[in-house]
Amino acid sequence: MLDRGVAREMAAHGWAAPFRGTAGILRSADIATGNLECPLADRAEKVVKPFCFRARPASAAALTYAGLDVLNVANNHTMDCGRDGLLETLSTLKGRGLRWCGGCDDEAEAEAPTIVTVRGIRVGFLGFCEFIPEGVFLRADRPSIAFASEENVLRVVTAARRQCDVLVCEFHWGVEHTQWPTERQRRLARIAAGAGADLILGHHPHVLQGLEVIHSHGRRTLVIYSLGNFVFDQGLGLNRPEVATVILECRLGKGGIRSAGFVPARIIDCSPRSAKGADGGAIATRLAELSAGGGVRITGNEIQFR
Repeated sequence: MLDRGVAREMAAHGWAAPFRGTAGILRSADIATGNLECPLADRAEKVVKPFCFRARPASAAALTYAGLDVLNVANNHTMDCGRDGLLETLSTLKGRGLRWCGGCDDEAEAEAPTIVTVRGIRVGFLGFCEFIPEGVFLRADRPSIAFASEENVLRVVTAARRQCDVLVCEFHWGVEHTQWPTERQRRLARIAAGAGADLILGHHPHVLQGLEVIHSHGRRTLVIYSLGNFVFDQGLGLNRPEVATVILECRLGKGGIRSAGFVPARIIDCSPRSAKGADGGAIATRLAELSAGGGVRITGNEIQFR
């Protein structure tokens, strides 16, 4: 999220400021993905809602500096400047050479997979949002985001599965500041896994939620129900769960997820920084507690599948 406190940090310390502690990690990946929780818009007007973001298009320089490749735009803030703001955001991303999933000129385009081919592996990305954007009606024939109804998820994931070797689904879902996934999150995860998703990345709750492995039709799907915050400005104390996060690292093959691990991080002055020693260990321990019963074992910073 590149508005509000993050914008002030960038104004004071440069566009790179929010990602200086993690850009090296993100750039080392063949593909780096994240959730873009704000429109990048100068011309479009904000809609009327309690919390409304609008970042300057120039702040997209931070995203390219960070090494991000694919941004999910299916969330409850992407359309804070309406349909015009969504289109301006996508134009800004395209101008920076960045790709996105979960939103576009109409419903069909919003639901189409974004496919990135690396080392001969076609990796598809889909984005879904559980929430209807405030101040905007979703319409099939107008710029929109992809909605996470059970019917949509089943249809869209099934169609995308046929177009790629590995399928990543990003979901904006759940209850803010709650460290356990809802039954609806679990239900949507199982529908997506059954339809062919290999990796499910969740966001919106602002705190970490646990990992789970779902086995369906001979495939293994890794789910993290919430990655928590990353570049964000909640400005809470260092011991608050909202400032503890991880960078999930997955190694892929044509058959799906081969192995996975993570880098613990803590957010200081809107900027995530790799957490070392006891601090990193505490974040890893908490992630293991949240993942109990999910079919994974966390050893150090590695995720082992049971």
